[in-house]
Amino acid sequence: MEKIVVQKIDVPSTSLAMRSLPRLDFADAFKCQLLEDQSQNIDSVTRAIFLTMPQWVAQLLELRNVIVRPFGLKTSIDAVPSSSQDELQPGTAVGAFEILDRRQNEEIMLGEDDKHLDYRVSIQLKREEKKCWVVVSTVVKFNNWLGRAYFLPVRPVHKIIVPAMMRYGLERSISDASGETA
Repeated sequence: MEKIVVQKIDVPSTSLAMRSLPRLDFADAFKCQLLEDQSQNIDSVTRAIFLTMPQWVAQLLELRNVIVRPFGLKTSIDAVPSSSQDELQPGTAVGAFEILDRRQNEEIMLGEDDKHLDYRVSIQLKREEKKCWVVVSTVVKFNNWLGRAYFLPVRPVHKIIVPAMMRYGLERSISDASGETA
């Protein structure tokens, strides 16, 4: 199986996420190159990253829900799950993430507004010559002290989780397309 290499970068100024919140208290982005034989469709790439996460990430999300439930923070979304073949549209969900906006086959923005913080995650495809890059950007706005307190332990883990989800999902999409088993 070919390895996906993920690099930390600045959030692209063209990202839908950069214009989605009135102020940004946190922002980061990561990119990786898709392989030539890999799907270069924004819907397929988004599904690969957000529906095929490592087991330890899924367990951390479950633990997060148990911890924040007593504080009245959201632990699920109300969006309708998207069909596995349809174009991902605002108002539907991919996994536990609601789709808020999209720009044709270039970018999908996920996110949530909650009482403690609002966040946006953008998945962009950037094409240059024969290369296609995936850029995942995250922006956060704290709404109060609880948002700041919540994000203290999340911040260091976030920079590990996002690249892990990108690598895991995209590497599995390569093996699924070629018929290999992971």
